[in-house]
Order: sequence, then C-alpha cells, then structure tokens
Amino acid sequence: MIYTVKKIEEDVDFGCEERAENMPVMAVVTLEDSDGCESRVRMEDQMLYDHSINEGDRVYLDEKNRLRLL
Repeated sequence: MIYTVKKIEEDVDFGCEERAENMPVMAVVTLEDSDGCESRVRMEDQMLYDHSINEGDRVYLDEKNRLRLL
C-alpha cells in the first residue's frame, strides 16, 4: 500500500523511564493511505534521515516493515 507521510515527530514516550542509552532515537510517523485513513508507525529516526524521508513524501512499507520512498 502507498502512503503519504503526514507528520514526523520525535517519540518521547518512554513510560516511567528515560530512553536507554543503547536504544536508537525513534520517531512516530503519521501516514495517510489513499482512502484518507491515518495510521502511526514507530521508525528509527536515523533510518528516516538515511533514506531522506520527509513530511509530504509518498512511501511504502517494505518486507521488513520499514518505510521506503517510492
């Protein structure tokens, strides 16, 4: 399925604790499908930078459930 990236936010919800030192910085990505339905996924922030994924981009989830640009 093809999605449009609506919003990318830093994931700051660590429960009662802070982010563990060895854990990657995560982002919450709001996606919108062709029917206008929104969903949210957590992705490594660095992966988004590495693949130049930004708000407004059209993306899909690969076989490992990672976002990829069209």
